[in-house]
Amino acid sequence: MPETVRPRSREQARLSAAAPWAAYRPTVRAGRCGDGFDGWSYATQEGGDAQLGRPEVLRRLSRGTRAVRLSKQGPEVHLTVFDDGVERPEAARRVDSPREDYVTDVDGQPVMGPGGQQWQRIGVDPWPGSTAAYTRLLAGLAQEYGITWNPEGDRDEPLASALLLPVLDDLPPARHPVTSVRDFDLGGLVERTPPERLRSATAAQLARLAAETGIDTYPEVAHALERIRRNEPVDLPADGPLDLRMRTLSAQARAARGLLDAARHTADPAPVTAADHAAWAVRDSAAGALRAFLLLPLPAAAETVLSRRLSARWRDDLAADLAG
Repeated sequence: MPETVRPRSREQARLSAAAPWAAYRPTVRAGRCGDGFDGWSYATQEGGDAQLGRPEVLRRLSRGTRAVRLSKQGPEVHLTVFDDGVERPEAARRVDSPREDYVTDVDGQPVMGPGGQQWQRIGVDPWPGSTAAYTRLLAGLAQEYGITWNPEGDRDEPLASALLLPVLDDLPPARHPVTSVRDFDLGGLVERTPPERLRSATAAQLARLAAETGIDTYPEVAHALERIRRNEPVDLPADGPLDLRMRTLSAQARAARGLLDAARHTADPAPVTAADHAAWAVRDSAAGALRAFLLLPLPAAAETVLSRRLSARWRDDLAADLAG
């Protein structure tokens, strides 16, 4: 989000992420180490909905390069590698962090005492785990990938940072065969209806859904619906106007839900109502139906569109659209 780009220290980024105006959007800082071809960039998320662990995000970050992700879960560190948009499962590893007070040998095996109990050191903190394990991990990153970043080295340094608009989740695989939706025999309709007519009727249902929820007032959506009506192709490139509109609607629905959830734990009234959240949720749902129409096979797209119609007369509308 270009209007939010500015240098921030780690603490400043965390304060920005906690502010209501951030609305649960991720706040990320980005830096660079080294020069030329030996240099590499890094990003850390300081707040908002978690993003850097999502495969949708890592695939995009790694296009044309390599992305190495470090995540800490309790006393363990997980390492994930993506190369040019493809995950490399064989490169993934988990760094177990034994308790700092347990004694291990050079191979990491426990050192046992005469009574069969593992030796323990006295006067050390057993939590959060072995800092030596983290040190070995960082040494391995330096040797294998040339990454020499010190996680504490940029705490106070102002780095480029911004609020990000989250990318959308991958669509789930289409289920085959489609059988029913809302107690309606969609499978039978698919079998007896020519694909051209089924597509035309589904497009009409999609237009009705867009009008019910108000997303047809957005120019990007209106343009897409008009091309669909004329049976013309509709592109949905990453970061294109239609993609950004869909992502914005999703972020707005998430913000409304988060504000309501947070208000349950305070005495102050929420700045939004349940009705506000419902309105954003149905807009987001309708945008998801449009995305399904563009990306999924026709039967699965029809199932998605029909399942999200708001009008109780949707069956009558469908009959009219099929007849027309």
